[in-house]
Amino acid sequence: MGLDRRAFLGLVAGGTVGAMFTPIPWKLIDDASIWTQNWPWIPRVPKGQIDYVATTSKLCPAGEGLKIMRVAGNPILAGGNPSHPLSCGGVSALARSEVYMLYSPARIKSPMKRNGKTFAPITWEQALVEMAEKLGAAKGAVASISGDNTGTINEVLTALTAKLGSAGSFMMPSEATTAAKAMKLMGAQGQAGYDFENADTVLVLGADIFETWGTSSRNRKAFGASRPAGDKPANTYVYVGPSRNNTAAVCDQWVPAAAADLGVVALGIAWHLLKAGATSNAPGFDTFKAVVNGGFGPEDVKRATGVAPETLAAIAKALASAKAPLVVTGSPFGQGLGAAPVIAGMSLNMLLGRINKPGGVYMLPELPSVVPGALTRAAMLDGDLPAFLKGVESGKTPAPKALLIYDANPVYGLPEAATMAKALEKIPFKVSFSSFMDETAALCDLVLPNSLPLERYDDVATPYGSGFCVYSLVRPIQKPICDTKTTGDVLLGLARKLSIDLKFDNFQQVIKEKVASLAKVSGGFVAKDVMPWQVAAGKPAPALVGGDLWKALEAGYAWTMVGQAPQTAMGFAAEVVAKAVKAGKPATATVLAPYAQLRTGTPVTGMPCQDLTTVPDTELLGDTTFIRVNSETAKTLGLKKGQMVKLSGAGVDCQAKVHIFESVMPGMVSAPLGFGHTAFDYYSQGKGANYLSLAAVVEEAGSGLSMWIAPEVKIA
Repeated sequence: MGLDRRAFLGLVAGGTVGAMFTPIPWKLIDDASIWTQNWPWIPRVPKGQIDYVATTSKLCPAGEGLKIMRVAGNPILAGGNPSHPLSCGGVSALARSEVYMLYSPARIKSPMKRNGKTFAPITWEQALVEMAEKLGAAKGAVASISGDNTGTINEVLTALTAKLGSAGSFMMPSEATTAAKAMKLMGAQGQAGYDFENADTVLVLGADIFETWGTSSRNRKAFGASRPAGDKPANTYVYVGPSRNNTAAVCDQWVPAAAADLGVVALGIAWHLLKAGATSNAPGFDTFKAVVNGGFGPEDVKRATGVAPETLAAIAKALASAKAPLVVTGSPFGQGLGAAPVIAGMSLNMLLGRINKPGGVYMLPELPSVVPGALTRAAMLDGDLPAFLKGVESGKTPAPKALLIYDANPVYGLPEAATMAKALEKIPFKVSFSSFMDETAALCDLVLPNSLPLERYDDVATPYGSGFCVYSLVRPIQKPICDTKTTGDVLLGLARKLSIDLKFDNFQQVIKEKVASLAKVSGGFVAKDVMPWQVAAGKPAPALVGGDLWKALEAGYAWTMVGQAPQTAMGFAAEVVAKAVKAGKPATATVLAPYAQLRTGTPVTGMPCQDLTTVPDTELLGDTTFIRVNSETAKTLGLKKGQMVKLSGAGVDCQAKVHIFESVMPGMVSAPLGFGHTAFDYYSQGKGANYLSLAAVVEEAGSGLSMWIAPEVKIA
């Protein structure tokens, strides 16, 4: 007799412990069933052999390695892979949803074609014929958007777009796009990687490094390993940001500062380092020094940010006296930050001599491309999607005739959602390769469902934030449950129909070629007995035995390399800093301080159904979300606990209840992201408001980059 539905729920929802496989999931059966007893779509688990297979999460941007528990070949539970360097046994709320997503009744079950205001099923061959006809006619004006920052699928997508005559290939904005812009302006080569494992003093400016920034699971593991229970911590972490978020809550010190002032705080610390004699031979140092000394003294920074001079002096002293200090800069909610604060933060690393040093910032080379004509990752990250879509909406940018959208939801995941939707309406032919009917897919002409990660070959190459180059394999561990296909296979099939040669017949061939190319890279090795941070600290890297790499990746190990891109012109970009970072008067209006959590999804995906049960009722109660203000702000604004209010910004109104929370700095309204979906699935729709829609996109002075880091809002 097979297990019943309650047993299945216990197995799957047991992943909420975020641990490896233990008896605990079975003990949680009753609790889990309380939450999920009305989910009739949960399948029965057959009786059979239990085994474990390795793969990598694509849902979570942190790129964790996973161990999937199966019963009679059916995926049951996702846990962290202790052998993977980006997991070390840890797993995020989003990554553990890989299994649950498989069985969701909201999955798009076959190719769909718009029929008036609805969609009708079509065959894959009909979809290919339709695409070939429309894209052939649109040659010279085809654009693409990808929500996957780490996959080789982008090579196929951009190579095909280029062959069709590209009107632009873009990635969804993220920490990676902002950092790439900053590094380009600084004249740097490679992707910034942060060596947390070997750092002894870490200053975090804004970035929620233990939740939404970079390789968050690996970051948590590195933090935990340095703080064994009962022993003195081996390092010090200081967080600067507008609220005591999941990162600030465990750091040794929280310094309240608005997200708009992160650059000012960085330059205020630079003032102390320069006064103490810090210097550099990098281009632009003299101008940078003049900018800092001319407007970012202790009193200037205090007046602009409220941060006390002695606080900045103490942080600067701690950084200067540390053996391996590290400065990390990012957005408190994973997007919207301008390039200048990142430049200011990276300038601290340069003043401290921390570039390409153990415990510092490694400038990581991009892994080799294998699809002819593909854009590099750096080229894709250089695109400015919000600016492009706003230009299309206003008529300043010619609308492409066709748009291919891969694993991206710009109509929900970008600010000014209404503007983004209007831009898409101006594009005659749109194809979404989404597994769910999200807000963007609902506006498209064709929706061609991608097989989910546990059903397809895919890969993860060096997620942003990783301190080392890393490559992991995503492999199918069961056949597709619905009539879905791997998008890479669909694009290659489309290319053949259009007589376009992309070298490969299927996506598995692309992945195998990628792995073969990595086997030839000097310095690469399989992280098994030796981890990359140990090599960074001086331990010899093991040799990579030829021919064994594919087998090692299938077993759940990762290819890694402690490489560094040579820097010949990395400078301070002082002219950008001078234009964009101003120690002006503090804001007098109420400022929105969004926060994001992986349990409520990402700008790409909706909220995993089982994670809905973990949202506290001070964040979501019924269908209403809460904003957080401290008691001082509440008194100023005349707000009371539990009061229903209206927030207004960027021409949009959102409803919320008030939660008094002292871990938000005065003048700030902290609001959760991930809610307010109008599409995706039953568990995401109609739950609260999308507060990102209150933010307006503005152009950053000096860089021209679109930003939306600290929008002002009105509360009534």
